[in-house]
Amino acid sequence: MNLASRQPTQTRPTPKAPSRPARVQAPALVEPGRIESMLVRLEEEHTELLALARAHKDALAHASVEQMQQITVKTSEVLMRIAQIEHERRQMTSAEADGQIATLDELLERFGDDDRARIGERRTRLRELILRVKEEQLAVRDASENLANHMRGLIRQVGASLSHSGTYSRAGAVDPGRGQVVSSLDTTR
Repeated sequence: MNLASRQPTQTRPTPKAPSRPARVQAPALVEPGRIESMLVRLEEEHTELLALARAHKDALAHASVEQMQQITVKTSEVLMRIAQIEHERRQMTSAEADGQIATLDELLERFGDDDRARIGERRTRLRELILRVKEEQLAVRDASENLANHMRGLIRQVGASLSHSGTYSRAGAVDPGRGQVVSSLDTTR
């Protein structure tokens, strides 16, 4: 190999990884009043969601299909409003760099003691309310499953009692395991 034809090796500078701040800085536009206002709106919507879950459970107990449909529509509307508030919150709290979202704890660090205490209390109430809504919705789910199981049982019972010949199984399907039953009525005499 010819040493003269060899070109000197060039070292490329290694690119530096972009440094990230230790924590996200909250945008300057986030004011305590705006955060508290959003928490109030979320609390109102979750209060309505709790009332709807309780009404849904009552409608299930009375097997009122019409009420369940109305409650389902209203619940969807509330959930859409909550999603809109969450979208607004993300937009408001997203940091200017990297589009990251500042947490409420990070925002609270920037506020005064009075604002921090007041917003912290509201956040605690909202968390407790969300837990109550979750518990009530679990009760609605259980009640729905119980009603569905009850209705399936009724359908099987009715199907079995209407099958005088035993042709149909308890599930309402033709049972191939049973013998043929001949039943007829002579109408010529």
